Amino acid sequence: MSFDLNILAHGTSKVIQLMDQVNGTMVEIHCKGGLMNRWTVKNEGQGLELILGNLGEADFEMNGFRSGKMSPFSCRVDGGQYQLENQTYEFKKYYLGPHALHGLIYDAEFSIQSSEVHHDYAQVLLSYAYEGADPGYPFPYDIQVQWTLYNDNLIRIKTMVVNKSNKTIPYMDGWHPYFTLGGQVDNYELEFQSNEKLTMRDDMIPTGYKIQENKFDKGLMIGNAHYDDCYLLDPKQNMIQISYEGKSIIVRPLHNYPYLQIYTPDDRKSIAIENLSGAPDCFNNKMGLQQLEPQGQIYFETTYQFNTTPKP
Repeated sequence: MSFDLNILAHGTSKVIQLMDQVNGTMVEIHCKGGLMNRWTVKNEGQGLELILGNLGEADFEMNGFRSGKMSPFSCRVDGGQYQLENQTYEFKKYYLGPHALHGLIYDAEFSIQSSEVHHDYAQVLLSYAYEGADPGYPFPYDIQVQWTLYNDNLIRIKTMVVNKSNKTIPYMDGWHPYFTLGGQVDNYELEFQSNEKLTMRDDMIPTGYKIQENKFDKGLMIGNAHYDDCYLLDPKQNMIQISYEGKSIIVRPLHNYPYLQIYTPDDRKSIAIENLSGAPDCFNNKMGLQQLEPQGQIYFETTYQFNTTPKP
């Protein structure tokens, strides 16, 4: 059997390694945060790291929330506040300046629900029960994240959420991986299909307006540009690709991720390609905001794949 799976102790937490032994691919999933902290592939006989992950047992805030699961909101909430049924709620957890940032469970300890190894894939299912501890979101919900490694360097990530409260609740989901192909992102080509980009205030809160922009349709070199921008993807061609020296990573949002946030960190070593179910601050602007009824369920799905172009 070409696939294997290891569960290792990692401080007070656990790490799950999904491995394709034929292709030399390894994916490292951390129970802390439920996230992918490493993705290693074989390229020209050498190991190539495709994720810029967290270095220690994860000070996610210091590392820019690398790889994090963003739930029940992603990006920023204006002033950390929103209204629901004529009541104002205010988040307590992490702030960047005046705004609440990147949700409540990016550092939560997930449990392993199941792990499987088959002839053509290895898979782990993680779960976490949010009990409503933050005053800004006193609504319990259950979340499961299923990571599956297939051959051909393909990873599928499926997130399932169930509302466990007794009222309809707002919800947004997202991921925050920092991808790298080596070298500097200035030399990467970025390609995706989108006709609309959200306009932002200086503090990265959407203005509520959109502008027409499709400059990445045929691929564009990143160069020295800095991006922290949100786009609406073309639903008929929902593929995002970064390419560098014959190597590429392709992200395909398959279900409930119509928004794309692109971020280039200052060190220029990686690029964050963030699948989002809604726009930043959607708890206030309502763009893409999901409403989950009591016991209501919703799922979100995306894939990541590494490819190489044969040399002539």
